[in-house]
Parts: sequence; structure tokens; C-alpha cells
Amino acid sequence: MRISLHKLILAAVLTLSSLTAAGSFASTQTPGNITVQTSGITYYAQAGDTLMTIAQRLTTRNANWVALGKINQINKDSNIPVGSAIFIPAELLADEASEATVIARNGVITATSADGASVSLDIGSKITEGMKISTGINSFLTLSLADQSRISLPSNSSVLVAKLRKSLYTGSPRTEIKLLRGRVVSRVSPLNLNKGLFEVRTPLSVAGVRGTHFRVSLNNQRVTTEVLDGQVAVGARRTPEALMLPVAKGNLITRETIGPAIALLPPPQFSGAPYRQGGSAKFAIAPIADARAYHVQIAQDAEMLHLLAEGSSNSSEVVINNIQEGDYFIRVAALDKSSLEGMPRTVPATIRNRNEAAPVQAAPSVINGSLKELALHWPGSVDQKYNVQVARDPEFSWLLFTNSVTGNEIRLPRPSFGTYFARVQSVNADGSANPFSFVQTLIVTDQWIINDGHPLHPKEVSRSVTR
Repeated sequence: MRISLHKLILAAVLTLSSLTAAGSFASTQTPGNITVQTSGITYYAQAGDTLMTIAQRLTTRNANWVALGKINQINKDSNIPVGSAIFIPAELLADEASEATVIARNGVITATSADGASVSLDIGSKITEGMKISTGINSFLTLSLADQSRISLPSNSSVLVAKLRKSLYTGSPRTEIKLLRGRVVSRVSPLNLNKGLFEVRTPLSVAGVRGTHFRVSLNNQRVTTEVLDGQVAVGARRTPEALMLPVAKGNLITRETIGPAIALLPPPQFSGAPYRQGGSAKFAIAPIADARAYHVQIAQDAEMLHLLAEGSSNSSEVVINNIQEGDYFIRVAALDKSSLEGMPRTVPATIRNRNEAAPVQAAPSVINGSLKELALHWPGSVDQKYNVQVARDPEFSWLLFTNSVTGNEIRLPRPSFGTYFARVQSVNADGSANPFSFVQTLIVTDQWIINDGHPLHPKEVSRSVTR
């Protein structure tokens, strides 16, 4: 047994002594082969290879041979032993053209290719590097990149797709969007593992991410950046990472200053159900402190990809024209005094015609969350009859409670831990009922019951309905 151990130790010593001048073990791979990892590739040297020839053939520039030497612990640019494993990180690899795909569009969209030719964009159209894209009034466009990142262009906006590439072998995305006018909303897939790059540039700023959800707006030589998820490094051209913005923070950049991180306003609540009157949809918003305006968007889907219209108002009522009756998803956010748009709230809503005199029923809210009961209250008359529903899903297909009461308050048995949805409708003297209020989300915990307002993700909604 001792002799066997001695042989093993001797074999290990001999193996260590067989290290090549490149600082790596002799490889069993065929010379010239390449193995691909998430963060880069490993190239196995052929006869006559040097760091410079490898850099020239596989990376973005010849001068990268110095970096390759440091990474692979090779001290000089000389012939490398055949079969030596040379690691090349994704960020140094040469790149090739990539493309994006139009997955949602609405209204008037204009686009020109890199050579200035007009391009018609429809669902499924391919976007290539050098394209300039603009949206008109109440016009929207959403693109999907090769790594499933998404770029949304709201109305009255224009961008140049300055870089749309991917690295050889690893396919790491390298994307640069230049915002020329208006806004761009980016939802970027995580880039940390594949060393990808995603930047939004304006004449005043640079926003670089490794995977996050954020907005950038350009207006009157002012750039605002708002982070909805993850982190974003923002700065000017000479200092591209001057400030790191975490989730729910934003900042303002001008030609003179890079503003500090500012907390974004919380998502507002709707104070009543939306309704349609004279061809316009009206949205009543519960005012929140420090808000100077409110922004509402209407879409066909919960992810807000298929946007139909949007509107803003300096008051707590937002009116959007030319909206038909139907079922929609509504997103609302508040703007602060610096024009930073706050965190959004997205909820399902049914928009129906209302008579001029018809009241807008406000959604119920929690007034008591004791260990035994759930008490809901809503603005209304103590002499009015109301129908109240509490469900486990926003479609109200799984009702937990359905009651009729006189007065604007109800007390119900406390439900178990979970997320619930509540709504209320007023009943007329002749027994007919008005439309239900906007849906209020409730979260029941071990100790509290709180209003939240966030709908379940569509997949979760589907599971809750079929459970």
C-alpha cells in the first residue's frame, strides 16, 4: 500500500513538471479545437500559434494579445506549445451581426435602415444595426432581442440602433441604443454570466446594465433614468459609471450635473373604476404626496407589451381619447417635481360606458385587520345598497365571499394567509346594479391585512383559476 501511494505521488510530481511554457497543462484536445463556456472560449493552440496571431484571429483587435498573456500567464509573445489551452473571455471575442424582432406594435411607426431606405415594420419584422425608428402620437413598438431582452418605444419617441451584435461562439449580446427623442423602456435579461453589454445613450448620458428593468427619458436637454428592477450605472460620456442606481431610485442628468439618486414615488391607487364617456376613458387616481402629475397606459396584455394608448394629467383624473369598451390592463405611475416617473402599478380593468350622472364607485379598502375578521370600507352612502365580492383571483371566478349590504362597510370572517381581490358595486332602487368598482388587491399575513394593489402574474392567475 505504501508503494502504491509513493507511485501516485511520483506521478503527480511528473505531471506538474510537464507544464508547458504557456502556463497550462498539456491538452488532450485536438489542436485548433474550441470549447465554449458561458463566459468565454478555450482555444487549443496549433503549430506556429502566438498570442498575437490568436488575438488577431479570435478577438476584436491585435493588441488584445497582452490581455491574453495576463489571463493565461504567458510572459511573452512567442510560439505556444501545440495543444496548450488558451482561455479567451467573452468580452474580448470578435463579434458578428445580430438582430431583433418586432413583437408588438400599434399606430404610426416609421423606420429607416442604415443606408437611409424606408423600412415597413410589422409583427415579426427584423431590426438590424443602424436602423432609426420613430413612433407617432399614441403609437408604440416593442422589440425582442436574441437573449429575450425587450426594448419598448412609447409614443413620440425616436431611437437609433447604434450597435446590435453578439460575440462569436458565446453569442453574448452587445447592444447600444441611442435615444434621440422621448423615452425608451428596457427590460434586460441577466448579462453577468455571458459578459454581455447593454447601454442606452443620449447626447448627455450613458446608462449601462447587466440585467434589469429601467426607463430613460430625454426632454429639453434633461435626461431622467428610473430603475424598476436591478441596478443601473449612469453617468456622462467621460464618466459612464459615475452613479449606481438601485431599484426604485432615479436621477436627473443635465449638461452641467449628474444628479444624486432620488427615491421614486410609490405606485398610486385608482380611487374608482374607469369608465367611458363620449368616446374617452376616464381614470380617477387617489392623490399621493409629492406627485405633480400622473401617467396612465392602456394595453391588451398584463406585461404591457401591446400598448394601445397613454395619457398624462397634472390632476388626479387622466383622460385618454378614442378608447372602446372592453377588458384591458391599466398601468399608472406618478411623476414627482423633477419629472421622475415613479414605480408603476398594473391592474386588470373593464371599461364600460357610463351616463353623465352615473357615479364612479370607488374600490374598497381595509379599515380593520383583526385576528378574526376583515373589515372593508368604501366611499358611499350609508343608505345605499351594495354588492361586495372577495375572490382568490382577479377574474372573480373563485369567489370567497359574495354579500349584499346597506351602507358602505362590511365585516367578513378573516381569510387564511394569502392574496385576495375585492370589489364593490352599487345597486339602484329598481334592483339594477351599476358596474363593479376597480379591483383592490389584499394581502393577508399572520399579523396584518394590507392593501397592495398588484395583480398576480398572468401565469399565477392561470394557476389560481385552475387549482
